[in-house]
Amino acid sequence: MPDKKQRDLELFIVDIFVAIHKIRLYTKQFETAESLRYDSLHWDATIRELELIGEALNNLLDDDEFAKVAPKYFRKVVNFRNAISYGYFGIDEEEVWKIIKNKLEQLLEDIFEICDQFINLETAIKTQISDYEKLKDTQTVEYLKTFLSKENQK
Repeated sequence: MPDKKQRDLELFIVDIFVAIHKIRLYTKQFETAESLRYDSLHWDATIRELELIGEALNNLLDDDEFAKVAPKYFRKVVNFRNAISYGYFGIDEEEVWKIIKNKLEQLLEDIFEICDQFINLETAIKTQISDYEKLKDTQTVEYLKTFLSKENQK
């Protein structure tokens, strides 16, 4: 696999990590789908991060090696991204809530499993840490550092 393509894969994966982190931050204060839905700032931010996850997975699935080992539900994530991108006012908040509460952890675990097979994220994580340090986003920097320590344990 060429270095540039590998680098792109790494960055898309780190984008997913950051999006999951942000979704957790945006939604931690809510106890129901309805309460999230009626807080437009947190709802919109959460939807945006779900779109980013779907877009990143879409790009990852374009890579033959990644697509071979990716779980089939990754395509459903991309399809969900398309549904929320083009049908904003028809988004089912219960479906979004179910994804937030029940699906993001599995997605994270499955991506780690794929990375263990053939992707080293160290450079991409360091690059993103540097970018978030410039933004003074200490929460995201600390979150990404936890992944860096996992990469160093490989």
